Parts: sequence; C-alpha cells; structure tokens
Amino acid sequence: MARNTKFDLHRFHFEHRLWLNEVDFVDQEVDFFGHLVHEMRAFLPVEEMDSNFAETLTHFEHEFDHFKRTVNSIQADIRDQEGIIASIIKEATTQFNDEVRESQAYLREKMAFFHDNYRKLKIEFKLFMGKDLEKHIHVPTQQEGKDR
Repeated sequence: MARNTKFDLHRFHFEHRLWLNEVDFVDQEVDFFGHLVHEMRAFLPVEEMDSNFAETLTHFEHEFDHFKRTVNSIQADIRDQEGIIASIIKEATTQFNDEVRESQAYLREKMAFFHDNYRKLKIEFKLFMGKDLEKHIHVPTQQEGKDR
C-alpha cells in the first residue's frame, strides 16, 4: 500500500507543534514546582526539618533539574526533526524515506516515556505537598515563643 507522504508531513508537523507546546508547559510547571521547593527551604529552618523531609526536598530539586534538562533535549530533537522535514518540503530532490518515519516513531516513544515519567513525578510531588507538612517541621507556637 502506498503511503501518503504529504499527509505524513502535515501529521508529523502537527505532532511536533503539539509536543513543543507540551514540553513548554512542563518547563513552566517545573519552574513553578522548583520555586515552591526553594521557598520551603528558604522559609523553613533546616534545623527544624525532619531529615527525611529535607532529603525529600533534595530529591524533588534533583528531579526538577533533570526534567529541565530533558525538556531542552526533547526540544532540540523535535527542532532537528522539523529541520529535516522542512528540507524535504523545500527541496523536491530530497526523499521522504523510512529513516524519517523511524525517527518520528522514536520521537513518539521518547514523548510517551517523557509523559509517563513526568506524570509520575507530578503525582508524587502533589502527594508530598498535600501531606500534613507540619508533622515534619517543628514550628513553635506563639505561646512557645513567649516562654523562651
């Protein structure tokens, strides 16, 4: 069965635009989550934090840094593939071949893996933020502060 190359090009371009928007959103969200963790560190004295709580904050800082790097890598991969597709469209002599389709399939797999991993991290972070944070931090009551 013959493939419709023109349809594939438009479909691939649509996927790229969609993925770039998705990773841009993740990038913004990771910045926001990282800011929350940074504020927790800034406003909560380390000596009053449970050690597991401090380790968890460090874990999330590392994970958010990882996703920032991953976003940059994925954006570069998508833009590279867009460049290949653009050259195919511009130059009639360039062939749209199985290598382009395989590269697109690889990007689909990479995006699926990215979505799955980010979803898991986001759920983990939301569960962490939803916990009773006071049980990990000793915050003196106003009465305790007056007694000192």
